[in-house]
Order: sequence, then C-alpha cells, then structure tokens
Amino acid sequence: MIPGKFNRYILWDVLKLFSLTAFALTLVISLGLVGQQLIMEGIGWLAVIKLLPFICLIALQFSLPATLLFSVCCVFGRISADNEIVALKSAGISPLKVIRPMVLLGLLLSIPAVWINDMAVSWGKPGMERVILRSVEEVLYNRLRTRRSYETDKGFTIHVQDVENRWLIQPTIFLFNESTGKPMTINAERAQIAIDAENDRLVIELVNSYGEINNDQSTRFRLPGSERIAMPLTQASRSGGKSISPSQYAINEIAKESANQTAANDRRRESMAVHVAVGLAMGRFSQLNDGKIQLLQSQVEENQKRLTRLKLEPARRWALGFSCLFFVWMGVPMSILIRSADYAWTFGLCFVPILLIYYPIFGLALDRAKDGAWPAASLWLGNLSLFLLGTWLMLRVLKR
Repeated sequence: MIPGKFNRYILWDVLKLFSLTAFALTLVISLGLVGQQLIMEGIGWLAVIKLLPFICLIALQFSLPATLLFSVCCVFGRISADNEIVALKSAGISPLKVIRPMVLLGLLLSIPAVWINDMAVSWGKPGMERVILRSVEEVLYNRLRTRRSYETDKGFTIHVQDVENRWLIQPTIFLFNESTGKPMTINAERAQIAIDAENDRLVIELVNSYGEINNDQSTRFRLPGSERIAMPLTQASRSGGKSISPSQYAINEIAKESANQTAANDRRRESMAVHVAVGLAMGRFSQLNDGKIQLLQSQVEENQKRLTRLKLEPARRWALGFSCLFFVWMGVPMSILIRSADYAWTFGLCFVPILLIYYPIFGLALDRAKDGAWPAASLWLGNLSLFLLGTWLMLRVLKR
C-alpha cells in the first residue's frame, strides 16, 4: 500500500509545481515575444491582444519540457534529501516503484507536446504573421510620425515631411511596380494609407502625384487629382513572405506538399530532357547548356532542398515533443543522486546535461539533416544521449 500512497503524494506535488511553473514560464516567454514584436514592428495594443493566442502557443512549446524537468527534479531532490528513497529501500521497495509513474507522466505529456509543436509552427507562427501584416497601417503611421521614414528589405520605402492626422505631407515613395517589376519613385502633395483586408493589400491614395519608372528609358508620369495604387501586404510589411516555409506545414499536410514538389521536379526534369533532345536533334549544341537549362536545374535543386526540409519536419516535431519523456528519464535519477532540497541547485545541475549534451547534439543533427547529409532519424540522437545517460544514472540509484 505504501508505494501507492507515496506515488499519489509525489504525483500531486509534481503536478502542482508543473502547473505553476508552466504558467509562469509561458507567461514570461509570451511577454518577451510581445516585447520583441512591439520593438521590431511598433504594433499597437489591439494587435498585441490578437497576437496573444498565437504567442502563448509558441511559448508553450518551449516551456513544457523545461517545466516538467524542473518539477520532477525539485520534488525528487527534496524527497531524496529527506531520506525517503532510503526509507523505501530499507522497506524492501525498489525506487523503480516511484520512478515508473514519473516516466509514464513524461510519456503522456509527450503526446500533447508533439501536437503543441505542430500547431505552434503551422498555426501559431503564420497567425502571428497575419496579425502583423494586417497591422502594417498602424505600424506605418507610427514610424512616419516618429521617424519620418519607413522602409522594408523588399524594396518599399516612404519618406515624408510631416504627418497631419491621417495625411502624409509631401511623401516620397519608392517601390517596385507589380505588373512590370521595375522600380518606380512617386512624389505627391499628400497621401493616405489604408488596408484592404479582404485582398491582403495596402492601398495608398495619392493627391497630385508625379514620378518616374526606372526602366531603360526612365519613363516619367504625372497624375493630377486623386489616384490610388495598391501592393501586397507582404511587400509593405517587414515580416511575412510570399512562399510558405516547410516548417509552416502541419504534419498531416506535409505528405501532400511533398508529392506536389516531387511532381513539380519531375515536370522540370522532363522539360530539361525535351530541351536537350531537341538541341541534339537540330544540331543546336549551344542549347545543351543555355540559360533555360541552368534555370530549370537551379529550380530542381531548390525544390530538392525544400523536399528535404519537408521530410525533416515530422521527425523534428516528434523528437522535440518526446524530449519531455527523456528529460524525465534523465532528471529523476540525477535529482535522487544529488539529494538536495535546494530547487535552484538541483534543477541547475540537472539542466547542465541538457545544455551541454542534448541541445548541441540536436542542433548538429538538425543542421546536417537540413543539408541532406544525415537522415531525419538523426534528430533523435539528442534524446538517445539523454536515454543512455539516464539509464546509467538509474542503475546507480538501484545499486546504492
């Protein structure tokens, strides 16, 4: 009967500490992410409120394994310092009787951790980008009021003399024409900015504008009265992009996207083969290595890198999710051996192997797997290292 009551007592302590620390650490990380967005983008508080669900989910994927490790280390370090593990051994009860429920808890939490990792990158990050994109009007006005200029790395720049209410006074706008792809400069007496949320476009209303399109002949134009120009929000914002990153696909969408990328590569290879065959048949040997072949080849190589990343994503999310289990497997016996009731000391020592072994091995495997040098399964090497270390520590606990 003792192990059952003792297990319930330990489990209750671990769950209480886990709930409190998970809430606190998630809140701290969320506030840090909110502060980062406020500094980088200059978004307002209404946008911050919209960001909170996405930010909290992203923060939870980092806080869950750490708080679980902290909870089990603190509780088992304390009961070991109070000689309760020694008392169990004296009664002929193996420490495995109280360790096994913690391992089961780590396993049970690993399943939702995988789901959280999946949702954080496939729903949380794109959701953050959408909120920031649709807040670009507010960001623009804030920047122009304080700094009189706004620019992105996508070729969009605005300089103004002043901002009166919602009107930009004497704006100079530099952007790329959406239809021709040529850079153009626009000056106006005044201008106003609005968001077309339905089409995800930034609309600029110009009054008495003039400028030039910087093509080969530098075409000048003048537009008296009121005119409107529009551009994608992705061009006007400092965040977001046109293509979806492989890390932003949910696990259940990756197989379909991989099939699409494979089919696209097959079509490009067929086009290359036809192009080469026509060149050989017509005796146009310069066609065998012209710009079209090089373009198709570069597209195939880029697509192949994307395919590698897509195949990598499920393994990355499963390995990170199941780190909860391996953190517990290593942390429990180590905290028993440390035998300290000092929470900070116990957790600090238990976190050293995570910092020096787990993350470097995981980071190395991730970099090598992205390059295609290592298989996706290599992302489990970090977890394997913790399993081996935890097994060695577990044997030491049982033999003492």
